[in-house]
Amino acid sequence: MPLLPLFDPPGNLDDFTDPDLRRAWSRRIGGFFKRQIDGLTAAGVTPQFYDPTKTETTDPVAEKVIAWTGFPKLVKDAHPGDDEAAWREAEPSDQDAGPRLDSQDEYLEWNVVRNGAGKITRVSFTCEGPEYWQFLAERAPQKLLELYRALVNPALRDQVQLGDLMPGGSYDPGNRWNTLHGAIHLIQSNNNLGAEVGIAAQSTVLREKNGQPVEDPDTLTRCGRLGQDGRNSDPRIAIDVQDLARAGFAITLKNPVGLYITRFDSSSWRKPDGSIVGNYWKILRGKDRPAPGKPAAVLHLVYEVPAAEGFVVGDIRIGNRTINFAGQIAEFIQVGLTGLACREGEIQNQPRACIGGQSPFGIAAADPAERKARMRAAAGRERLSRASLTLEE
Repeated sequence: MPLLPLFDPPGNLDDFTDPDLRRAWSRRIGGFFKRQIDGLTAAGVTPQFYDPTKTETTDPVAEKVIAWTGFPKLVKDAHPGDDEAAWREAEPSDQDAGPRLDSQDEYLEWNVVRNGAGKITRVSFTCEGPEYWQFLAERAPQKLLELYRALVNPALRDQVQLGDLMPGGSYDPGNRWNTLHGAIHLIQSNNNLGAEVGIAAQSTVLREKNGQPVEDPDTLTRCGRLGQDGRNSDPRIAIDVQDLARAGFAITLKNPVGLYITRFDSSSWRKPDGSIVGNYWKILRGKDRPAPGKPAAVLHLVYEVPAAEGFVVGDIRIGNRTINFAGQIAEFIQVGLTGLACREGEIQNQPRACIGGQSPFGIAAADPAERKARMRAAAGRERLSRASLTLEE
């Protein structure tokens, strides 16, 4: 396999009509790779993580889909035996984007539209990294506006103005069209492409504790400070990449680098009359799975019942419960990334001991209010630390 000429936009999106924009985006992603590879080298590690635009991916190549459930595990675990309390905590309201900022931390975020009766009529899910949208704001602001208008609540799209997105000329990721009236891209402080690249890269560093390989996902996450333990996502990425690294593979992320909705399933859900629901999913950005058993590469997904059906999302039943919260749907969505591994056995690094200290969020607090306060307090430093993860020894 020859050198990759460029990193493509996530999902092979066609937002860039100017070749210069594609090259600039590739350089930005390449910067994430370079920062991690340089950090590994400086720490005395032979990097097993590589940039496919600089180093060839040689056959045979193993492809590894690393996927997890989109509903936040930290929220689920904070409410043992009480699913409704967990769904309620994770639900963004039309008055406060706080739950989304605090709790939707599995690289999947959503916005809910309800009718006058309070029933859900539309849910928008996104896993798009904020870096891409910041890039559009810097390089193609009119495209930014065009895409926002295509993705927000359709009843409000004509109201979106560029000044709302870029007050004073600078992009505001937390603007109202990406919080109260839409979920255009990820804004929770854990959820970004820099974190994806950083965790993948640093998970190639072999870890041991008391002379033994670290094999538990949460323990490994704490040991290597690889994001946040207790989540579905970071520990899954860490342990899957570590397993490949122990076999001596050279490892990278599949182009286009991005976080994707890989699977969504409503096959067991019921209409109000008891029959199985139709396919009410709409892919607005990205692509469905190319074949059965293959992962999708969806960036923006909407669940909405066609008006001709005569009922709304809030009338559908999952098991014995009516859909009252979007989190019920999120439990049937998987998010993930795809790694590539080649040159098995070529690199044999020595294991390293655990890094001292704790990750910025530490262990999830049992009390939801306490955990929220800790997450809000940590959000600023977490955003910075995860954007440029470095190896500490």
